[in-house]
Amino acid sequence: MRDREAIDQELRLIALGRQSMGEQNRPSIRDIDALLDERLGHPVEVIETEPIDEVAVPTETSSPRNASRGRKRSRRRIVPLAALPLSLLAVAAAVVAVMFAAHRSDPAPSADPALPSAAPPPAAAPPPPVAQPSPAAPVAHAPSLEIVDRAFIGALKQDGVPVPSNEYVTSHGHAVCEFLANQPDFSEAVRVLQQSTIWDANQSASVAAGAIVAYCPQYQPSGQEHLQTGFQNALSSLQAIERDLQGIQGNLQDIREGLPPIPGQQ
Repeated sequence: MRDREAIDQELRLIALGRQSMGEQNRPSIRDIDALLDERLGHPVEVIETEPIDEVAVPTETSSPRNASRGRKRSRRRIVPLAALPLSLLAVAAAVVAVMFAAHRSDPAPSADPALPSAAPPPAAAPPPPVAQPSPAAPVAHAPSLEIVDRAFIGALKQDGVPVPSNEYVTSHGHAVCEFLANQPDFSEAVRVLQQSTIWDANQSASVAAGAIVAYCPQYQPSGQEHLQTGFQNALSSLQAIERDLQGIQGNLQDIREGLPPIPGQQ
């Protein structure tokens, strides 16, 4: 078998010859098919062709030009029937080879682009700034009633009045002031206090007088004629209690002035 390059060169020469030559003296299709078979590796087969009956072409004149034209047409119709499938096979093989080469030359399809990563969730809105708590202003304490209560109870103990409990004494002292607010009668207040407590008449008078000085001084009698017997006995003690309370009030005033001023209250 001849070299493929030699066969390819011969085929190119035949193609060039067909282009440069006219209809006459062209290589036969059988020769071309034989070269293609040899190129594709098929054994060369000798195929006999059957001539096709010439079809009479009516001519208007019997001029030599018309006669030669009729002979050319008859030669064109003598086509090798058996060689036609090999030509088609060669063309199909060439097309397949070209398609295969083009497929090999195409770049591989690029991988699908990576999907964009999911967008991060929106950052949570920052919490609103928390107002810094302002420092608590010092609370100005009102004069504590415990001081007045202690002075009242201390004066009663000094006079020998029994004190079952501090709450017992202070509650009945406030009851005396409530009674005088409704009925300003000291003797009646002492009588009611004696009936509802463990104290006797003198002790009840001392408690009532001390309650007036400690909790409701507006009900204190202004003249000696209004003094009752019990009040006379407790007057000295009440005066001492009043002095003590005045001193305590002075101390409270000093404490109040020493406290820092409250913001907003100048």
